[in-house]
Amino acid sequence: MNRLKFLALSVFAIFTLSSCGSMSGGYSLSGAAIQPDWQTIYVATFPNYAPQQNPTLSQDLTIAVQDIFRSRTKLKLNSNENSDLIIEGEISGYDVAPQAIQSNDIAAENRLTVYVKIRYINNKDETKSYERTFSAFQPYDGNAMLSTVEPNIVPKIIEDIRDQVFASIAMDW
Repeated sequence: MNRLKFLALSVFAIFTLSSCGSMSGGYSLSGAAIQPDWQTIYVATFPNYAPQQNPTLSQDLTIAVQDIFRSRTKLKLNSNENSDLIIEGEISGYDVAPQAIQSNDIAAENRLTVYVKIRYINNKDETKSYERTFSAFQPYDGNAMLSTVEPNIVPKIIEDIRDQVFASIAMDW
């Protein structure tokens, strides 16, 4: 019975503290490293320099990164480089590699990996700025053509890279 009371009190405390944070106008945990005086963010279009191309990857990735900062922080999306925070970079790889090779030298599974080089410029705190490459992958059946699985796996890869970029900036990871 004591465990049940402790659990109930813990849940109550978590909900109380989280609602206080949002009512006070402060940042939620999702934007913990973003300071209140940081007001604007500019996310440049990510050009696609990968040897193998996906025609919508540049636009889809750019929009995904813009949307996560717009929806999870109080930063205002800006259309110029005079912003407090700047995210720019390029898609540098879009690679397919065989994974599970069978005895007949045929891949039972392939893996699509996307690499994105990010330059983060923090005009408010230059010590936070960095240049880093992020990557994400999705496996798919070795018998499937990439063109048939791309509509299902590319959005998952974009989501993963978007989340990595967000965590590295907003959570200071």
